[in-house]
Amino acid sequence: MPVDVDYLVVGAGVVGLSTAYHLKLMNPNARVLVVEKEAAPGAGDTGKSMAAFRVIFTSRISSLLARSTISYYSDVEKRGFSLGMTWAGYLFVVDEEMRGHVERGLRMLGEGGEWEWVEPGLLEEKLNMRVKVSGLEEAEIIGASDVVGGVLVRKAGFLDADRVVEHYFKEARKLGVEFMFEAPVDRLNLEPRTSPLGVEGEPFPWQAPRVGGAKLAGGVEVRVRRKTVMAAGVWANRLLNPIGIDTFTRPKKRQVFRIPARGRLGELLKKGDLTGSGSPPLIILPRKVLVRPAVREGSFWIQLSDELGRPYTLEEPPAAEDSYYNLSIHPVLALYMPDFEGVYPAGGWAGHYDVSFDGNPIVYEPYSSDLIVAGGTSGSGIMKADGIGRVAAGLALGFEEVELYTGEKFRVSWLGLEGRLCEREQLIL
Repeated sequence: MPVDVDYLVVGAGVVGLSTAYHLKLMNPNARVLVVEKEAAPGAGDTGKSMAAFRVIFTSRISSLLARSTISYYSDVEKRGFSLGMTWAGYLFVVDEEMRGHVERGLRMLGEGGEWEWVEPGLLEEKLNMRVKVSGLEEAEIIGASDVVGGVLVRKAGFLDADRVVEHYFKEARKLGVEFMFEAPVDRLNLEPRTSPLGVEGEPFPWQAPRVGGAKLAGGVEVRVRRKTVMAAGVWANRLLNPIGIDTFTRPKKRQVFRIPARGRLGELLKKGDLTGSGSPPLIILPRKVLVRPAVREGSFWIQLSDELGRPYTLEEPPAAEDSYYNLSIHPVLALYMPDFEGVYPAGGWAGHYDVSFDGNPIVYEPYSSDLIVAGGTSGSGIMKADGIGRVAAGLALGFEEVELYTGEKFRVSWLGLEGRLCEREQLIL
C-alpha cells in the first residue's frame, strides 16, 4: 500500500534529522516521514566525522549558523542530555606563510571569535612541539618552515556525534516524526501538477511537473502532498541528477586514523590542556594536518584536509589507506610533533565531505519542484546542523525567514542560489 505523507525527508544524517525535527516543531499537524538507506540514524558520513565544532569561519553566514547551533547544543547539555561537549579549543599552529591566512580569517570573523596568540615557547612546553625545523633534512624534503606561534580559538572544541544524532532522533520521535530504516530510495517520482491525462510519458513540461514522492527499494511507494527534502549528503546527486536537478556539491573523501595514546602520547594527552577543559585542543598543523584528542578513549584522531590532487569521487565503501597516513600525513606530523615519530595507527575510518561550490551550505528549491535540496555542509555539518535544519524546514513550509536558536532572523534565501549571502569559505578543515 502507498504511504501518504505531508513531508518526506530523505536521509537520517544530522541535517535530515534536524530538518525533520524542526518541520514537525513548526507544523505539529503535518505527517513527516524520514527514510534512510542505513539501519540506523547517523550511520552515513555523520557518524564518520571528527565531531568538532568552532565559530571561526571566513564566511559570516557559516559563523552565524555555527554560533547558533553550538548555543543550542550547549543548552541541550544544560537541560541534562550530554552531547559530550568539550570546550578544548582549536589551535592553529602557524608558520610565516600560514600566519597571514589565519589572521585574515580572524579579521573576517570579527565578533564572536574568542582567540589569543600562543607563543612558540608555550607550544614547546605544553605540546612538546618542535618549532624550529629549518635546517633539518626532513623539513627540507617536505618544504616545511619554522613555527612562529599559534592561534588558540577558545569558542571551539569537540563533541560526540552519536549523542547529537540520538538527541535529534529522540526529540523528533517524541513529536511524532516517523522513520523507515533500511529503506533506500530507488527513484524520485515526478507527477503532473495540473491536467493529469493518465497517459504514458507524463508529466509533460507543460503540466508543471513536481516531485510527488519516491519509490523505495522493495517497491514501497511514498506519496508526498507538500514537499520532499533531499538531505542525503553525497548520495543526493544519484537521485536528483536523473530528474534534472543538481545539488551544486561534490563528494570528497576524508580519512581519519586512530592512534592510541601510550607512553609519551599518554603524557601529551594529560598535559596539553590550554583551556582548562581537561583536554588538549584540536591542533591544526601546517599543511592542514589535524590532531584531535579523544581523551575518553585514550587516543588521538589524525586527519589531513588535502585539496589539490584529491578527486571529487564517491567511494563506496570508503576505507582508510595505511599508505596515505605513512606518506602524506606522518612526515608532517612527526616533524612538528616528535612524540608521533615512529608511531602508526591502530585503525581508522573514512567518509566524505559534501563540498559546495563556495564551501557554505546550500538550501534551495529548484524549478518550483516541491523538492528542497539541503546539503553542501563541506565538512562542518554537525556544527551547523541546527541552523541548517531550521532554514530547510522554513523553506519547505514557505517561510521567507526563520529564527535561529540565538534569536537572529535569517532569510532562507541566504543559503539559496538566488539571494545567496555567502562569502567563499576558506577554512575548510
